Amino acid sequence: MTPDSSPLRYIDDAPTDPKLVRAARPVLDRLADQLADAPVTILLASQDATIVDRRAGQRSLLGRLDRAQVAPGFIFAEECAGTNGIGTALEERKAFRVRGEEHLLEALHPLACVGSPIVDPVSRAVTGIVDITCEIGDVNELMAPLVLSAVRDIEERLFALSARSEQNLLREYMRSKRRGHAAVVAMSRDTVIATPTVSRLMDSTDQMMIWDWISTHLAAKDEWEGPLRFADGIDVRVHARRVGESTDPLSAILELRPLASPAPPRPRARLAPAAPAGAAPTRIAGRSLAAHRLQDRVDEITATVAPVLIVGESGVGRTHLARQIQHRWGRHDPVPSVDASTLTPSAVAELRARLSGSFACIIEHLDEVPDDAVASTRRLLDAAVELGAPVIATATSSTPDDLRHQVQTHVRRSVCIPPLRQRIEDLTDLARELLAAELPDRPTLQLQPAAHRALIDHHWPGNLRELASVLSTAAARSMGFDIKLEHLPADYRTLGAGRRLTSLERTEREAIVRALDESDGNKSLAAHRLGVARSTLYRKIRALGLENETFGS
Repeated sequence: MTPDSSPLRYIDDAPTDPKLVRAARPVLDRLADQLADAPVTILLASQDATIVDRRAGQRSLLGRLDRAQVAPGFIFAEECAGTNGIGTALEERKAFRVRGEEHLLEALHPLACVGSPIVDPVSRAVTGIVDITCEIGDVNELMAPLVLSAVRDIEERLFALSARSEQNLLREYMRSKRRGHAAVVAMSRDTVIATPTVSRLMDSTDQMMIWDWISTHLAAKDEWEGPLRFADGIDVRVHARRVGESTDPLSAILELRPLASPAPPRPRARLAPAAPAGAAPTRIAGRSLAAHRLQDRVDEITATVAPVLIVGESGVGRTHLARQIQHRWGRHDPVPSVDASTLTPSAVAELRARLSGSFACIIEHLDEVPDDAVASTRRLLDAAVELGAPVIATATSSTPDDLRHQVQTHVRRSVCIPPLRQRIEDLTDLARELLAAELPDRPTLQLQPAAHRALIDHHWPGNLRELASVLSTAAARSMGFDIKLEHLPADYRTLGAGRRLTSLERTEREAIVRALDESDGNKSLAAHRLGVARSTLYRKIRALGLENETFGS
């Protein structure tokens, strides 16, 4: 069976939670032995409703299940498959029976099933689903008790695994404290223990950032040392060491030491007027190197009032940054914006007639100026530069391919906003800012770890606009509570395989994405641009998780 013509979504080699598999395997083995001669099959699905294991079942039943795509790798979330024993049990968070035509998919009408969610006793998150399925004529009232019994056994094993891991983690934490370290953090997926020194520095955003850091660096190593920056700008050096075996769920001890404070920057001459009282400063959310570089560039260009070009991909927040800069220049009234793609020579002439050292405006999509307005737009920008007018333009590129449209180069100062995929470590801070804007009169919602991991594994072709849309949907589904994995739209719930990309792999991934975008998804042409064989490109696409991405226009 292949997924090529499947109406359902399919993931080749679907990632699974190692802790869930470890807890479930002996229970499923025992249940499969008990039901070896019964006309049923046992399914285990992950927390995003992807089938990851299928046990037992007579040949005729397995053939029918294959034809209905009830097999490992297929996703049975309600958004994909409608009412079914896996997806509906996940949504309802309780045992659920589905029989015959109660299934939405016609291929499932000959089947009956009972599914129940597995709830982690420590985190209280749904970590998987157990389902027993049979042909509709073989329904037995014992199916539900068997499923519930299996789920209870798996949950007990999850608790025992968590308890043993937490005990080991606590023991190592106490040893580090006894050695005299004042700043120690013990961390697992569900637990954070910190000395008072660290607790005063660390908020929930920092906790997720640290978890991402150790998930990256301890994925294949037992120890790692390197720098970290907390949300308040405090720099520390961290020595992290893994607790337990490499096959155990990740937990670690971190010992923190402060880094010497950098020398204060030399004061710059501030030629721009002071921002009005109460104005929000132009602060770039995030703590990545890209975010710090962007912040430095924004500080530099806002020191003097003069035209600026803001460059970046669609959705990165060019207009938002333009308004922030205008605000920093003292323009607290709404600044008019103009879509350059609609400009005509007469409209440009009107703008030029109004141009003065105090006339502020935002010209969006400067790289889309119509042919007949190119010359007049160039003259407008030259005059704005000469007058030092607070004019800000936005574009996707500062150097267009078509030399006839060299409009952007008439703005001498520019700032480039990197795409979200190049500053993915800023996602937590960006999400907090977007959620605060979405719900301004309520406490800011937090991303729970599983939701956060799923989001940072996404490629974000739509950048911040796409992230804002996803968070808006998730916030509505969470009904005011912190955002969990199940609150995200279905396409954003897939968790990565557990290994985070290195900096080199991220750079390689970006080069491949750019080549595929420029080639409109043509892999042969992209391979030629990259100077590699097609087979190498196909292998890299699979290894870097790009199989399901869409490229080009």
